[in-house]
Amino acid sequence: MNNINLDLHAGEMFGLLGPNGAGKTTLISLIAGLIKPDQGELSVLGHSTHKAADLARKNLGFVFQSVSLDRFMTVEENLFFAAGLQGLDKAQTRSNLAHLFTVFPIEGWLKRTVGSLSGGQKRLVDIARALIHRPGVLILDEPTTALDVPSKNTVWHTLKTLQALDGLTIFVATHLMDEASSCDRVGFLNKGELNWLGTPAQALDELPDQSVTSVRTATLADWFVWKMKAETEQPC
Repeated sequence: MNNINLDLHAGEMFGLLGPNGAGKTTLISLIAGLIKPDQGELSVLGHSTHKAADLARKNLGFVFQSVSLDRFMTVEENLFFAAGLQGLDKAQTRSNLAHLFTVFPIEGWLKRTVGSLSGGQKRLVDIARALIHRPGVLILDEPTTALDVPSKNTVWHTLKTLQALDGLTIFVATHLMDEASSCDRVGFLNKGELNWLGTPAQALDELPDQSVTSVRTATLADWFVWKMKAETEQPC
């Protein structure tokens, strides 16, 4: 990472774009506290991830590329285990679960083992796990990778519902332009540098007219391809 300067707006959905190897997962690992920064400062809702790491983590929920669940345990056991790691007692856990059930269709799966669920179901449970302690910020690293289209749509609809109902701030790293188009703002990360920041509409306004034929409307995917080409052609 090199001179990253990024402030998330409360209640927004922010999409982090970039090619493979751009540093998206590294940035998320830094925020999660899995990697210590060489310099600079990271804070979550005013709490430094270095000086007040416990407070920062209590305000964060993480969903990594691989599902963070025990496949041999039931959905209920996984959720209560995650709650215990966050210091929640059983009463608090049940209360938080009752809220999650209003958004996630997982109540009927509680007694099923995670290994018996489909990929989309596992991902929904994994997101619920990340939210069991009611954090203010949810960070996801390519959450719909390897999911079929209906499952992707369900996951994305759930995220948008959480944003609308709870005012949840969502940071999602993705390489899928249709998902990024639904974000309030997007950032373009390449070679460890955040080279662009703005709304999807602003990205399309930046796209040269000749880059897209007149027979169709430009998309964020067109902008991404153009941006990658421009980055590649920059002199060293």
